[in-house]
Amino acid sequence: MKKISIFGVLVALFSGISVSGEVNFPEELLPLQVNDTEIEHSFFNKVRTLDLPAGVHRIKVKYSDLFELDYDEHEVVDSAPFWVEVELRDGGYQVRFEAIEDVEQARRFAKSPSIWLQAKQGEKVSAKRVTQQLSKPAAPIKVAVAHHPEVSMPSLSEAPTAGRPDAAAMLMFWWQQASPEQRAAFLATIKKDNK
Repeated sequence: MKKISIFGVLVALFSGISVSGEVNFPEELLPLQVNDTEIEHSFFNKVRTLDLPAGVHRIKVKYSDLFELDYDEHEVVDSAPFWVEVELRDGGYQVRFEAIEDVEQARRFAKSPSIWLQAKQGEKVSAKRVTQQLSKPAAPIKVAVAHHPEVSMPSLSEAPTAGRPDAAAMLMFWWQQASPEQRAAFLATIKKDNK
């Protein structure tokens, strides 16, 4: 029995089907769709890691970042959703973009976003902008979630689901619910704790 299972593992390792790449997104970039499959996000939990088979994929992405302008003034800078096409091999990838220092840079980036993927081996993989999506997905998609190693999709009509809540989104939600007095008290506590 062991010989059969070892043989099966070896066949799976050397077959093209098992080759995949894990794509990790920074907090400012949100994957919305891969090929024809939309990715579901909850308010408190955003999907930040995709496990995609090797090959060419079209990924719909949105940029969003919060900037503190003054003591009690903030601005959220969002881009329109945009499509990129990437060719993945096996291994892990980190989605990258030029460092953004201030709200003006963020506004310029949101008007014309440019991203790339950085492989763990150090090679840079271009993510060229495209205007349309494919009519059929290239392959089934798996989404890796923080507390589960992988969540397989039973069919292409179902979207990936999120796992663990996103702390930044939760803080933003409660900040928006708070009264001015509660916000001031919270900020005073943070300043006191940081001294």
